[in-house]
Amino acid sequence: MTINELLGVALKIEGAGYSYYEKLSNVSSGALKNLFLELANEEREHARIFEEILSGFKDEKNLNLNEEEVGYLKAFAEDVIFPKLTIEKIPTSVKEAIKLAIEVEKDSIIFYNDIKMLVSDNSAIEKVIEEEKKHMKKLTLRLREDDEFDIYSEGSKI
Repeated sequence: MTINELLGVALKIEGAGYSYYEKLSNVSSGALKNLFLELANEEREHARIFEEILSGFKDEKNLNLNEEEVGYLKAFAEDVIFPKLTIEKIPTSVKEAIKLAIEVEKDSIIFYNDIKMLVSDNSAIEKVIEEEKKHMKKLTLRLREDDEFDIYSEGSKI
């Protein structure tokens, strides 16, 4: 596998993330819809960043990559990240949709941290990682809001 292929996997992750958030925005309203639209647009921007990085590797098809590490990264993306993002039906509850999104953001951060070590100028990938961390924070805060609401709505003893 080449660096181009790994960056192509990153592009697919961002494209699938965009699609997931877009689907969620289509079934949401109000602040939640705005959150999902914002995340979708940011995933689209991440894809653009990976396209830029990829264009810089056009002449470097085969860098000497550790086959074991590359195999792990490819398997991680295919077996862990993509199955979560390419589901046909989105979760029926907001809580489950957000939990799944948090998992994917976390898994993407792990994947990007590993591939950033394979490129000489990794500042763009580092930027994407920082933004994915912000996505996790936004989603976690939203999940906590829902948890508090759920506690009170189910007959708290307070």
